[in-house]
Amino acid sequence: MTNAPLLAGGRALLAVVLLAASALCMAQSSSDAGTESNGKADTKASDSLNLNLKAPLKPADNVGGSWNWYLGGGPMANESLVHVFLFDYGGWYDDTYLISGEIGYTLKDDNPVMRFLSPVVSSVDVVANFTYQDEPGQHVFEFNPYMMARWSNFPWNNTIRTTFGLGGGLSYATPIPQIEKDSKDPDGNYKNLMHFMAVEATFSLPDHKDWQLVYRLHHRSGVFGLMQGDNAGNTAVEIGIRHYFK
Repeated sequence: MTNAPLLAGGRALLAVVLLAASALCMAQSSSDAGTESNGKADTKASDSLNLNLKAPLKPADNVGGSWNWYLGGGPMANESLVHVFLFDYGGWYDDTYLISGEIGYTLKDDNPVMRFLSPVVSSVDVVANFTYQDEPGQHVFEFNPYMMARWSNFPWNNTIRTTFGLGGGLSYATPIPQIEKDSKDPDGNYKNLMHFMAVEATFSLPDHKDWQLVYRLHHRSGVFGLMQGDNAGNTAVEIGIRHYFK
């Protein structure tokens, strides 16, 4: 009960930040469209600004074609993904945590997938994630191939470079995590292959865009029965580091 005001404040702050960012981004887009006819010099300056805001970082002149690695970890939250997203963690599973490592590739701007999604998203990564999950009585290994879409057009990027990412793919775990099983039905129809989802925010200094501090939600679930298993969803809250390179 003592955490209720803090949680409510966190939710309100998140909503205000997202709404403000959306409004400012739309205003920036409108301003760019209105000044398009002001001459070649203005156009070049506007293009340069748009490029800087569009790219999640620039380890080289062209962010497309960059590779990245990520290493992070954290505890398993005893709450649904929606609640965890709103900073309502609901406590933690005892002695249960995970460590994740991954390698990713950022699609080039001329890639068909990128051309299809642009300008809705800033960039798209193709990622192979490897996760070790430590549970009481067993060790779980996950392989999670997925794609991550990123948005990076935030007005404060000259101070703190920020991106927001949403990824989805498949997750194969062996053995099946105990926290996905119902204690009242240990022999239910539980599956190794489930859906994988990652939600993350990254932060970096403008002069060091290739190094990011990452806050991530690592989620495995059956997507309301789509994966035809009785598994319960599980969500880990991770803190990690990502580095981009050519």
